[in-house]
Amino acid sequence: MMHRFTIILLGLVILNFNLSAQLDDGTLAPDWTLSDLDGNQHTLSDYLDQGKSVFLTFSATWCGPCWNYHNSGAMDQMWDEKGPNGTDEVMVFFIESDYSTAESCLYGNCGNTQGDWVSNTDYPIINLTSSNGGSVGTDYGISYYPTVYVVCPSGRIFETGQANYTELETYVTSCEMAIT
Repeated sequence: MMHRFTIILLGLVILNFNLSAQLDDGTLAPDWTLSDLDGNQHTLSDYLDQGKSVFLTFSATWCGPCWNYHNSGAMDQMWDEKGPNGTDEVMVFFIESDYSTAESCLYGNCGNTQGDWVSNTDYPIINLTSSNGGSVGTDYGISYYPTVYVVCPSGRIFETGQANYTELETYVTSCEMAIT
């Protein structure tokens, strides 16, 4: 009897992992239209149609590893060098993905945040809520934070992990090579 219980439990665990899996590298990224903290609307496919690679950092304000990656400066450097004021070949988005997070937490003004995520961040920050973004976290298979993706202009998505700037730059180059 115990053996049967163990097999059933193991099956449920495996099924759960398969249901909440990250998107497979090379699959098409789900499109979205979302508003940032400044009220600007962004549509993923618009940036891809312009030939840009798009970095998406799905995070939560209470997440320590997310805070560490945010403060690593990798995305800041990507934005500064390859974003609109640099070579203009990349867009970067920080996406607060815990639907229960109040916007004030992004500014460091609540008890459940690692700090002020907004100050000194020049790229767009999006706070997903059930009314703003609906199923984006589910569509992207977010099961842990931070989850960092690059979406190539082709629409193909790749998980980068918490890569440094040089590694992120390699993803941009790989996207360009896939186009030619």
